[in-house]
Amino acid sequence: MLMENIRLAAASMAANKLRTFLTMLGIIIGIASVIAIMTVGNSQMAENRKQNSMFGIDNVSVYVYFQDDGSDPNIDYSKHIPEFKQDVLSGMCTTFADEIEGISVQSNYSFSGKAVVSGKDPDKYYANVYLSGVNPGYFTVNNTSITLQKGRIFQAKETAADSYVCLVSDLLVNNLFDGDMDRALGQKITVNLTDTETTNDYTIIGVYSSSDYSQMFSQGGVTDMKDIQSSVFIPYLNMEAQGAAYDQSQGYTSQTGRIQFFDLRCTSGTDVSDFSTQLQSYLQSQFDADSGFVVNCYNNAEWIKQEEENMRKQTLTITMIGAIALLVGGIGVMNIMTVSITERTREIGTRKALGAKNREIRAQFITEAILISLLGGLIGMIAGVVTGVVVCRLVQHIDVVLDPRTILISFGLTFAVGVFFGYYPANRAARMDPIEALRYE
Repeated sequence: MLMENIRLAAASMAANKLRTFLTMLGIIIGIASVIAIMTVGNSQMAENRKQNSMFGIDNVSVYVYFQDDGSDPNIDYSKHIPEFKQDVLSGMCTTFADEIEGISVQSNYSFSGKAVVSGKDPDKYYANVYLSGVNPGYFTVNNTSITLQKGRIFQAKETAADSYVCLVSDLLVNNLFDGDMDRALGQKITVNLTDTETTNDYTIIGVYSSSDYSQMFSQGGVTDMKDIQSSVFIPYLNMEAQGAAYDQSQGYTSQTGRIQFFDLRCTSGTDVSDFSTQLQSYLQSQFDADSGFVVNCYNNAEWIKQEEENMRKQTLTITMIGAIALLVGGIGVMNIMTVSITERTREIGTRKALGAKNREIRAQFITEAILISLLGGLIGMIAGVVTGVVVCRLVQHIDVVLDPRTILISFGLTFAVGVFFGYYPANRAARMDPIEALRYE
């Protein structure tokens, strides 16, 4: 019986090709819109998640500041410079030993300049650099955004102020050593700093990937990769010593050694949000209540979660708007089925006169409505996937994420549309009086 109903439905659809296509058009547009929007939305969330993970979803940024409402004009701000003392950081590491994997400290100083190699033409072999002072924990905390390709990071004995070792980008190696990383390791580079007008020699101990965009800086008008500025990482205390010397040369009071902010990486399995709350409470307790110092702990996990939730809501809202087209398509199916039944009244009467039961007539027209919906849904699914791929690849240039659940839900929706909107006209056909149907002109 099912195959007979499908054959009759196919014959009816073939006899009215244009009308059938126009009936399916609403369903095609509705399903295509839903799948395309969901595909683009899921792809954007996946891309954002990938980008955000580069900043470390297990990382916590901590900083302290002096809170002042400006009501006291006699405040001597030089006596209210916030900082984390070494004993506070040591106590933190002891208290949260199971939750902290590494701590990253960066110097407040940074200088730009040009790196060259002794014995090579400085006009041909050079690299624009950004000198940054970090501790060894910096590479643990930022291991998602900094990939070490060759060599190693600083050892404990290489963290002193008089330690002149460095990690450089593979871009610098391309510029100074023709891309030979093995040859670059152990070589000395001369860094001429434009900010301080000083020169220092550093020995390369490691090379990181220049695809870590957070460590590359393009100046305005720079079009040649050779002129892109990349970070050269040196020991934190060495950078602080250079900063102090620069302050003194400018007649300033040196502010070196003050740690006002740092980042840390949580161990695997730690609830970053809960840990951030506990850490903030602990560090705040290390300052006097009337000091005016405020500690803030920020983590990416909460922000990423909120961002994804907002994007999910936006995608759902737009999807619901797209689903309106599906509703219109369903109404179109009901409308055309009603017209079809009116045109085939004598056929229905003949079948009932020959013994066809009400449920058989009802099943015939519901099958036709389902077939129209499924065919329209299938075309809509293909169109939706193609549209989603085109938008992701050619417009937004991101990887495509296809969710099989979206395809299955869309298939279920088309089936439901066929049954729901096909039932009324099918039931109307089933309840026809055969004598009146045979008399119909």
